[in-house]
Amino acid sequence: MNYLKFALLCMVLVGVNTSHAKNISERQIDRIVENAMKVFSVPGMGIGVIIDGKVRHAKGYGVRSLSRNDKVDTKTYFGIASNSKGFTATALGLLVEDGIIKWDDKVKDHLPDFQLSDPWITDHFTIADLLSHHSGLPLGSGDLMWWPDSNYQPDEIIKKMRFLKPDREFRTTYAYNNLPFIVAGAIIPAVTGKSYHQFLQDRIFDHLNMTHCTANTPMMAANDNIAEPHAVLDGKLKQVKRYLTIEQVPGSIAAAGIQCSVDDLLKWEMMHLNHGKGLMSKAAHDQLWQVNTAMNVTDNHIQNGITYRGYGLGFTLNDYHGQQIISHGGALIGMYSHLTMVPELGFAIAIISNQQSSSANNHIKNQILDQIMNVSGRATAKQIYKAGEKRQKQEVSRLKKLKSSIFTIISPDNYIGIYTDPFWDDVTISKNTNGLYFTSSRSPSLKGSLEHYKNNTYIVRWDDRTHEADAYVMFENDATGKVKSFTMKAISIRTDFSYDFHHLNMIKQ
Repeated sequence: MNYLKFALLCMVLVGVNTSHAKNISERQIDRIVENAMKVFSVPGMGIGVIIDGKVRHAKGYGVRSLSRNDKVDTKTYFGIASNSKGFTATALGLLVEDGIIKWDDKVKDHLPDFQLSDPWITDHFTIADLLSHHSGLPLGSGDLMWWPDSNYQPDEIIKKMRFLKPDREFRTTYAYNNLPFIVAGAIIPAVTGKSYHQFLQDRIFDHLNMTHCTANTPMMAANDNIAEPHAVLDGKLKQVKRYLTIEQVPGSIAAAGIQCSVDDLLKWEMMHLNHGKGLMSKAAHDQLWQVNTAMNVTDNHIQNGITYRGYGLGFTLNDYHGQQIISHGGALIGMYSHLTMVPELGFAIAIISNQQSSSANNHIKNQILDQIMNVSGRATAKQIYKAGEKRQKQEVSRLKKLKSSIFTIISPDNYIGIYTDPFWDDVTISKNTNGLYFTSSRSPSLKGSLEHYKNNTYIVRWDDRTHEADAYVMFENDATGKVKSFTMKAISIRTDFSYDFHHLNMIKQ
């Protein structure tokens, strides 16, 4: 291939002129955000935009709570969920730079109780492996230890990791998993003597003057500038209860528990755009942005300007029309966040919302990013909403066809008892006036009636309908016909992967 053809090919692959970011006005951003909030029923958002290394937009939209109607501002706390992972990775990067730990240190050397199901993997599992989503565990494995309202502390999770079964080879395949990040957070007190939240306060939040960002949620209790979670349930926007309460520090803090304002997330992104300036050396910082685990690239990705995807240490990495993109999303019940950075353009977006619609955040991010990169062709908010509604209606229609049966193989009384799984502990199957009833000892809100489906299978209908995670409960009998155990599986493909019922094996005691 001669030079001219090669140059033309590169121009086609890049597709756009991205040497400089195009400008976008505050009014344009307002229109994008306000339209998305209306289409996707989002009560409140915080939006920040950095262009050419300067904050060009920081604004609160809508209300913190439907019940109080208080306005969101740039200092309103939102749960940033899995964007906490970048903070955990950066904190450990500071300890690497301090010489206290090394990325290739074995986890068990700092946390002796750490053990996986395979002894060889346990012996070779490093701190960097904790942050790279290539543990060999399946998607969301063990998440019921922190989701939706379990609060196992990190030391319990570390001891129970040995009961989780891998479904792929170690360090070969990407599979998103929260528990290794919780373990990673436990490295910090083990080597410094400081709690995770105090270390972040001292070494990150104070250094960057992030006055409205915290890993110590009880400190927010006296502050009323906090966004409350919301969700669209049965077609109506409703305020829902928080993931745990702000009066306690969740055991999952290092994976998903940090609370931040949009002002402070812009400070966080500015530090990263400057490769650690004001916090850590460029060499130490840039280790976070090296691909450790390759991620799948589909034809759809390629058609949309993406040719590679991977995960570094707490950050997702990909290209987009020739530019490197550093990003991460985060979702909790009733909360969603998204951070995107384009280092070569000095560009970043911070989006936080108090409604769990990822579509709203992704649409806003895409619209603003495409504007500054001079890219066109994305679907409109209405088109995205209609496509999502169509899929949801199809799934609702399918679920309605799941007919229950009054004919059971054995008497319901035979199912009554306590069942135990080594990582989720006890579930009680009891009986009330309406029939069989399911109660989890570690997840207080996961309780509900058992409706017979067919044969030895029931469906549990959660009393708390915000879960949207009803599940099959599939009982098994022993050779004598007595009930010995049950497994579970979500009835809907739309159920969040962190309801990892399918990893349970509940044995009757």
